[in-house]
Amino acid sequence: MPAAKRYFTLILICLISFGFLKRVDAGGGPENLLLVVNADSPSSKMIANYYIALRQIPSQNVVYLNGLPDSERTSLDEFRKRILKPVFEEIQNRGLANSIDYIVYSADFPTAINIAEHWKKFSERFKNLPADKQPDRRVFTPVASINSLTFYASAIMADEPSYMMLDANNYFRKPASVLLRKPFGGELQKRFEQLRAGLDVDSDEKLRNSASTLEALYKKNPGQLAVAYALAQCYGKLGEGDKSAQWLGRSVQLGWMFRKQTEADQLFENVADNDMFQRVLDLVPDSSFDFVPTRGFRSRYAFGPNGMINSTPGQGNRHYLSTVLAITRNQGNNEREALEQLQRSIRADATRPQGTFYFVETADIRSKTRQPEFQVAIDALKALGYPSEIIKTKMPVRAKDVLGVTSGTARFNWTQTGSRFVPGAIGDNFTSYGGRMDSPGQTKLTEFLRNGAAGASGTVIEPYAIAQKFPSPMLHVHYARGCSLAESFYQSVSGPTQLMIVGDALCRPFAVPPTIEVKGLQPNAKIKGPQIINFDTSQSPVRVAAVQWYLDGRLIHQQANDGMFVMETSGLSDGYHEIRAVAIGASMIESTGRKIIPILIDNQERNVELSSKHQTFLDTDTLKLSAKSNWGDAIGLVHNGRMIAQERGQNVEFEVKATLLGRGPIKLEAVALDDDPKSKSVSSLPITLEIEGRLSTLRKNTNPRKKNPEKKPQ
Repeated sequence: MPAAKRYFTLILICLISFGFLKRVDAGGGPENLLLVVNADSPSSKMIANYYIALRQIPSQNVVYLNGLPDSERTSLDEFRKRILKPVFEEIQNRGLANSIDYIVYSADFPTAINIAEHWKKFSERFKNLPADKQPDRRVFTPVASINSLTFYASAIMADEPSYMMLDANNYFRKPASVLLRKPFGGELQKRFEQLRAGLDVDSDEKLRNSASTLEALYKKNPGQLAVAYALAQCYGKLGEGDKSAQWLGRSVQLGWMFRKQTEADQLFENVADNDMFQRVLDLVPDSSFDFVPTRGFRSRYAFGPNGMINSTPGQGNRHYLSTVLAITRNQGNNEREALEQLQRSIRADATRPQGTFYFVETADIRSKTRQPEFQVAIDALKALGYPSEIIKTKMPVRAKDVLGVTSGTARFNWTQTGSRFVPGAIGDNFTSYGGRMDSPGQTKLTEFLRNGAAGASGTVIEPYAIAQKFPSPMLHVHYARGCSLAESFYQSVSGPTQLMIVGDALCRPFAVPPTIEVKGLQPNAKIKGPQIINFDTSQSPVRVAAVQWYLDGRLIHQQANDGMFVMETSGLSDGYHEIRAVAIGASMIESTGRKIIPILIDNQERNVELSSKHQTFLDTDTLKLSAKSNWGDAIGLVHNGRMIAQERGQNVEFEVKATLLGRGPIKLEAVALDDDPKSKSVSSLPITLEIEGRLSTLRKNTNPRKKNPEKKPQ
């Protein structure tokens, strides 16, 4: 085979192996989610118990907090001290820092946080500007949502209020014009702009110097598309077709999907006749040059100003995706509605539902604000094969196939519309108080949830008619491309500070996740010594790029998709453990699929057993359980990573009030402990019990019905 053809074949294999000729899928999974529970709230514990069981959340990924404010509002100091700081301490203490991408709250958390101190600090930065340069104070209001402050956790803990800016979210998929223009900030951005300007010179020597500098910059930032594409342009102008094709191929790997832009670029004129360049160009998707490409989220990624990943320290923002599972007080849903919402969301995963996306176009300012982007979203959905409609009513009427809706109205009653959400759908409405749950008047986001939507959002304070504070219509495009619900929301809103997002963060109805089979390791098998674990992804519907291994919720290894993993068990404690093999799809979105295998390690023949005479209890009962071990000085009882009881001896009885655990399905483990602090505890096989209790059927409404004239967005 001629060298040029071999080289092209390598590029082609590279493109195909990374999945860039396939559609994108959703990223993240239960291993990457930390669930935060209000330990004093029966609703919070009940919803958490069901979510843990349905989503298979690892026990180590659940954090219980006590002493939280019992109202919708709290101060920034209280939020940091009682919620954010304890959450991140637990992430560090449990060894989860490398794997947590989502921080999700169960019910009964404060939804609105008073950030007056940050608002004042932020305002000080503009006090010396002329009056015509002062920012509009309506943009920066001193209240933020709990999930947005969690998204901006790094800034909150650093006491840095710049997250209040409307463009603070670098994960937001901005207009595509920024993609090649602004990858960095500060001096590095100035240097990049100088290098870009150097592409206009006619000196080969200067162009080669630029190429050399750009390659060094790319080596430090291998996730930055703008640098790879600039190298393709640089070698294109030099007439070096093979190298230009190589860098164009890398740009495609990083998400470049705009063939017409490349075809019209004069910097590629000198390589237009190069066979390899043309072959790679033919592989570039022909998408509309509207927005930065959709991509999956990881908290370890530092997103630059153009939405791409930067590796240079200080050249990108790191975030955590965050939602609230349910709101069950004030103007929220009742427990039954909240539970049904989560069950629908989880069942919707990977179902590839059919239906229609609806975009409301009325004279209401709430509707008009987002109308300029309707057609872009509709065109993108059409390219994916999903029909969309612009409607003139404030909600779809008698539509039985609602995959998603973008609307803008102060009040609506979904039931009266006669329409129906397809499981997994998102309902999104632009109005002032959709997320302010302690205020009557305008219809709350929870109206969508009780009527079948998987997710919805609304602001917690008057937002005014500022589009950047609400999801763009592209929300539905990211979702339809296969992203998770949380990924879709945060990719579509550039200034989410005031936005409450409620729903199952992991819901991904449009995804095609990879699959993995693990061979030679049977569930609950007793093992000792080194274990050779074989796995197979050949039957996966999407190509697998890598496999991660989790032990008891902690990431312990990542490897190429080569079919074998060797796990040494000699350093692990005897007893129960859980192994997760997670396949990562070969796409820019990094889709995930998993196989979960419980095992018993038996290197030292230590064991402990937990038993219960009954499997079902009432929430007014006291649970009585027995545990026995052949080692240790005491036995503890563990529920979702927290020790809830401990007794001395090797044959013990526990009594635990059901209210401590909460209603729903629960898992309990016995842990044998030794007085020697150097000894490792031994865990039993978990037992699953059910705690039954009455689900509320009426919303709790603690908000007094005061007359409160509606403030319309300005």
